[in-house]
Amino acid sequence: MPRRTLLRTTKSFLRQPRLWLYRQRLDALGADCHIDAGVNFQYPDRIRIGSGSRIGRNATLRANTEQRPGISLGKNVWIQDSVIINANRGDVSLGDRSWLGPFCLVYGNGGVHIGSNVLVAAHTTINTVSHSAKRCDIPVNDQPVLTDPVTIEDDVWIGLNAVVLQGVTIGQGSIVGAGAVVNKSLPPWSIAVGVPAKVIGLRDGAPASDPGQHDK
Repeated sequence: MPRRTLLRTTKSFLRQPRLWLYRQRLDALGADCHIDAGVNFQYPDRIRIGSGSRIGRNATLRANTEQRPGISLGKNVWIQDSVIINANRGDVSLGDRSWLGPFCLVYGNGGVHIGSNVLVAAHTTINTVSHSAKRCDIPVNDQPVLTDPVTIEDDVWIGLNAVVLQGVTIGQGSIVGAGAVVNKSLPPWSIAVGVPAKVIGLRDGAPASDPGQHDK
């Protein structure tokens, strides 16, 4: 047997006990999943992973919520190395064939709902929580926590180091440029760049839509 084939076979054999253990602990784990070493599942009974999905090395999925599932991944989802997903009393869902690049951070306090075929590049943050700062006589840390959901519709591409803030909907087929800060909702098929993100156009051949349907 060629050395490379032998190595692949050995790695596959060594993964089997780990997958068996995850299957006992997680709420659901589909067939043909690949979970790398060092993955940290917290509150695993509230985590569902669809078939064919892959979780990269040292990723953390923390379903610290009363909701079930707190974290739900569709089929053929790829969570790359060192991604952190925190449900934080909310919930986080990703549709089929969506992808989170290395070191992405997702705060699910208000709910994060990501559609299918969504690409989120490395070091992007998706945030659904902030603090009230109306009073100056007490620390911000003692003031109310504010949450609003984030929705990212199907076929969205978000560039490196972007930030998506609470209460935002990114419409189907949109592209968000690298480093953009999205603090307002974007219409479908839009191209948005900058800080704060502004729509600079629509994708060529985009279907007709109401540009104000996602405004907030």
